[in-house]
Amino acid sequence: MRRYIYIALLVLFSLCVHAHTELSPETNQFVAFNGDLGLSTLLHNIPDYPTSAGVNTNLGVAYRLYHNNLLFSAGVEAAYQLNTNNMSNLDFRLPMMDTESDLFGMHVMITKSRDRSHMLNLNIPLLIGGEWGRFYFLAGPKIAINLYGAASSDALYTTYGEYDRYYDDFYDMPNHQFETNRSMSSGKLPMEWGFNVMAHLELGGRIGNAFADKSFEVPTQKVRMYLAGYVDFGVLNIHSSKGGAPVFDYRETPDKGLQFYIQPLLLSSVADNAVVRNMNIGIKYTVCLQIHEDPKAYIYDWYKLNSKDRITRGGNQAFKNNKKEK
Repeated sequence: MRRYIYIALLVLFSLCVHAHTELSPETNQFVAFNGDLGLSTLLHNIPDYPTSAGVNTNLGVAYRLYHNNLLFSAGVEAAYQLNTNNMSNLDFRLPMMDTESDLFGMHVMITKSRDRSHMLNLNIPLLIGGEWGRFYFLAGPKIAINLYGAASSDALYTTYGEYDRYYDDFYDMPNHQFETNRSMSSGKLPMEWGFNVMAHLELGGRIGNAFADKSFEVPTQKVRMYLAGYVDFGVLNIHSSKGGAPVFDYRETPDKGLQFYIQPLLLSSVADNAVVRNMNIGIKYTVCLQIHEDPKAYIYDWYKLNSKDRITRGGNQAFKNNKKEK
């Protein structure tokens, strides 16, 4: 796997070097505004829980330098990510004693669990790539600093009593705490995400009135628009919470009987040693406004051309005459 990554990096580096060394230098500078929308996932190693799914969006501004075919971009982004964890239904049997000192089993069934996590980051992308005609690419690191994090979980629970001496179970008796589809919620709890570095890659092309021309070449424009697909992969573990409560727990109180509690997955005890990385994939729309343009420079070595060996074709251009005089 590492060999393929090194090969890909070598290819990208070679393309960038070639883009930088064109003979006719052209330099343009832009301020770029981008909006991204995509799917996200939290990749983790928590046993018996699948990876989470969600959405992410980015709004950013950047400085973009175009030199020959070389692209460089540096900016800031506000990135929001919402993920939901898939929670399985649970069924517990608690040994209990009723008011007549008879033993019974209280079943607690937990259904329709919804577990969500929120992440708001300040991203600093430092990207390099190239642009040829309508095609372009950018790749590089994104430094992610967490500004806000939260998690919440809620579910429905049903309780019923099971006695050995009775054929039927006991349902819907609130005075015995046998209730159906009662809701419980953790509320929104603060969550701190760790510092992250994401590997970013985007591939796309120029859009807008560029499609009016069927040729591959795109004329120079003061305003350029791009549409691309992108991938962000988190390199570092962003999970930092430890010492959490169980995902589901209960407590017996003297005045209200049993009280049931639910805890967000990533704040619970099952995630104490978890490694969590995020990955995003989506579509990126960018508008670039030109702020500076250097004209193309044509440099000729006049002294290497003898008066007998040159033909002047107007202006200041000189062409070598390879024919020998007779």
